[in-house]
Amino acid sequence: MSKSVVDKYFPELTVSLTILLFVVSLFTMKPVVFPFFAAIASAYITFPIFQFFLRLFKNRQIAAVLTVVVILLSILGLILVILPTLVKQIQGFVDYLPVLMARIDFYFKKYLGKKLFAGKLSPENVRSVFSLIYKNFSVSNSATMAAVVQKIFSGVFSIASIVINIVVIPLLSYYVLVDWENLRELYLKLIPRDYRVETAVLIDRVNDSLSGYIRGQLLMAFLVAVYFSITLTAAGIKYSFLIAVVAGIMNMIPYVGFFTGFVPSILLAVFDNGDLFHIVAVLLIFLSEAALENVIYPMVMSKTTGINPLLIFFAIFFGATYGSFLGIVVAVPVVAMILPVFDSFMFKKEGKL
Repeated sequence: MSKSVVDKYFPELTVSLTILLFVVSLFTMKPVVFPFFAAIASAYITFPIFQFFLRLFKNRQIAAVLTVVVILLSILGLILVILPTLVKQIQGFVDYLPVLMARIDFYFKKYLGKKLFAGKLSPENVRSVFSLIYKNFSVSNSATMAAVVQKIFSGVFSIASIVINIVVIPLLSYYVLVDWENLRELYLKLIPRDYRVETAVLIDRVNDSLSGYIRGQLLMAFLVAVYFSITLTAAGIKYSFLIAVVAGIMNMIPYVGFFTGFVPSILLAVFDNGDLFHIVAVLLIFLSEAALENVIYPMVMSKTTGINPLLIFFAIFFGATYGSFLGIVVAVPVVAMILPVFDSFMFKKEGKL
């Protein structure tokens, strides 16, 4: 590669190598790097709150402290308010699942001449599996819980590290919020002077893309969960809160959130409620959600952070294959960071920059 080509694409190469180095270090030194990753993610999510407090008090330290307090209160609210309701609905769903499956089997036997869940997929077997999973995740069985968490999260979220991270991550979030500009300037000082201005512009584009994607997706997930929770509850669909939470989380994957909520809702409407009103209600709820999302999504997500759904699916499958659960978490944010770099490279290649 000639020197002129290196000069031309130096900012893109530098930022790309930085992203690659961060990802590699995250997977090779998870216990060390993960708290910083989580702190940066928390800072990105809560940055609008930080800006609000900064405008109000004109002091970065006070604004950062208050933002961290908001983070801690949100976690506390999740643990004390949302989690107990969610666990209760999961237990109720596990207990009700055999009844629902038996009703589905009854209608399949009646109209198609055979059962859907015959043999190994009997309601009793499925209930046993769900009961075992629920038991393994029960807080009363701390040894099993520690083993399950350790296995799923590959050591990142062991019981000891959870306790440490509860203290460390908010503290690191405080320093990220306070010293973000200083960290940015320190990074730029490592770049040769001739490339600093262009690299700074590219860093800002990457920052805007990542922050816009994270906050936009989380806001959409929250709005979808609230909408489904209210409408499905009003329609009289069982376990509406559980369906809404799962659909909201899965909504960050294109199309998956819609079907994750629709399938159990329509099954409950048909085989539990069993009347035309509930079936039509569920259809209207999900059709209206799809219509509303098409209006709200462009308002929440800026055009620069729009990622092709196929690219999102590829990133998630790639992350799951090579990085387990942590790979799924970081896959799409990494794509959100890479896209502005790729765009800048293509603009230069085509002579537009």
